[in-house]
Amino acid sequence: MDKQHKGRLAVVTGAAGEIGREVVARLVAAGAKVLAVDLDPLALQQMEKDFGSAVKTVVADVSDEASVQNYAEMAARLGNGKVDLFFNNAGIEGPVAPITNQDVNRFDMVMGVNVRGVFLGLKHILRLMGKGGVVVNTASTAALRGAVGLSPYIASKHAVLGLTKTAALEVADKGIRVCAVCPGPVEGKMMNRITEKRNAVQGATAPTPGVGLGGGRLAKVDEIAAAILFLFSDDASFVTGAPFIVDGGRSA
Repeated sequence: MDKQHKGRLAVVTGAAGEIGREVVARLVAAGAKVLAVDLDPLALQQMEKDFGSAVKTVVADVSDEASVQNYAEMAARLGNGKVDLFFNNAGIEGPVAPITNQDVNRFDMVMGVNVRGVFLGLKHILRLMGKGGVVVNTASTAALRGAVGLSPYIASKHAVLGLTKTAALEVADKGIRVCAVCPGPVEGKMMNRITEKRNAVQGATAPTPGVGLGGGRLAKVDEIAAAILFLFSDDASFVTGAPFIVDGGRSA
């Protein structure tokens, strides 16, 4: 990969997750300095060992404004007052159950991380961005459709898309782009957890639709990360305020 992001500062939340870590790796390979944000201190320590001086880390709860202010202030120091790229990625899948059986406290927990966390990230990082800045929020094809048993997650990702559209309009005149990546099901720990929870509720393995590329296979982490790096690149200079779907045709 060429050094298209040399001299740029990127902030990545949910950095210890599979997609987050792959995006960090690709940003470093492209020459960026990265502030990796996550709740898992051990995973962050390992990232510092693996990536060296190109990656600084900070433990933060994205649903807590003081924590978000702290990582934003750290980013400002690292970037001499400026953030160039922001992968607003931290999220959780939440419980699987019909709406009538959902616990309101767990619903609020999902909304706190997936919506409040994205909102707070936008609030504090957009202040540090100027012309050429790019935000990629992690939405999902769950932002575009419903799914049985996943009402908290579905609602939260619809909200992320709404925040993306609004933020894109608010900062367009400053030359800042705000996009939403919308992956379909991705191979990895989160999809495994969702499948296990669905199986526990439904009592049998839910069928996988045999549509799209590869008969509807799950996406690979590197395929999602590649799409995110495209959105960060100058090749996507006219892309903002819209969902960028990476699902192999499932939603078609």
